[in-house]
Amino acid sequence: MSLNSFFSRGPKYSEDQIKEALNALRDGIILIDKNNKIIWSNKNASEWLNLNDPFSQENIRAFFPTSDFDRFLSQSDENASLEAISPFSKSTFFSLQLIPFGETEKILVLRDITKPIRLEKVRTDFAANASHELRSPLTVISGYIDLMVEDKSIPLNWKKPIQDLAKQSERMKSVLSDLLVLFQLESESKKADEEIVDLRGIVMAVKKDCMAAKKPPKKFEVDFKDSGAILGDEVRIQSIVTNIIENALRYCDKDGEISVIWFTDAAGGHLSIRDNGIGMEEKHLERITERFYRIDKGRSRKLGGTGLGLAIVKYALQAHEATLEIKSEVGVGSEFICSFPIDRIHDEVINV
Repeated sequence: MSLNSFFSRGPKYSEDQIKEALNALRDGIILIDKNNKIIWSNKNASEWLNLNDPFSQENIRAFFPTSDFDRFLSQSDENASLEAISPFSKSTFFSLQLIPFGETEKILVLRDITKPIRLEKVRTDFAANASHELRSPLTVISGYIDLMVEDKSIPLNWKKPIQDLAKQSERMKSVLSDLLVLFQLESESKKADEEIVDLRGIVMAVKKDCMAAKKPPKKFEVDFKDSGAILGDEVRIQSIVTNIIENALRYCDKDGEISVIWFTDAAGGHLSIRDNGIGMEEKHLERITERFYRIDKGRSRKLGGTGLGLAIVKYALQAHEATLEIKSEVGVGSEFICSFPIDRIHDEVINV
């Protein structure tokens, strides 16, 4: 098949000119047919995949033999992308994009993202190490502050400043704890385990803690349409449920109502956590899962939030190939919907 036949639009260029232009690109370009065989690859793609012949006719799936890549090949979303490890170097990473071309062919674009990934890892490692280093001295400081709080010989005019110090040290410990959890989630690229997790049991345990809190919600409803057994990492699932429900409790008033609903359909399982709290404007929804993003900084600190809870939720869900949808209206409340893929749903009934 002639490469020039793929570029019939616009001015007529020779096949050599087209090859020269594509070979000048920094990205790897691969044309594949309907059977996923390589029709042609440019210089970078040939080097990265060790192809001796740009018209190799090899099946592209042989270079990325994963179920994620198979799903990526079969999808039709032009905006979809996939990160993949080089088949010849475990320290080289590619970002892949698939573009429909012609009636049955596709263009696979490979971009070397090794450098930004390494830089991100250095940044994450530095922040994680700094958090670890801060933890020990902060524990010592908190210990001394606790002793001062209990010391009856301390003058009365020092009591409130010391209590304020105690509150701030506890807040810093919470921030460091959440940071370490977040860094661990970010650094682990592997998928979550597939142990059977009793999601309903986790929700009921969190509900019990909420109802025993200083300011419990007026109403807390739980509705599971089935056993709620899913395949995943129990610690991460616990973190997802706890952070979302605690966030709902934090932004509800004395008449707060929280409802947790679990249901399944052909797409998978869905956990809806809804509250009647203060709600959020739509402009905040895209950024609310960013680290330390706060809508009202003063209110968030006053209520004890670290600004990391929803970021932890996002990464914990990603490890389960799950998604998070957020709906909210100011003065009405918010709804967080965690959707798990169908292969994460376990149909065995758990006796709780």
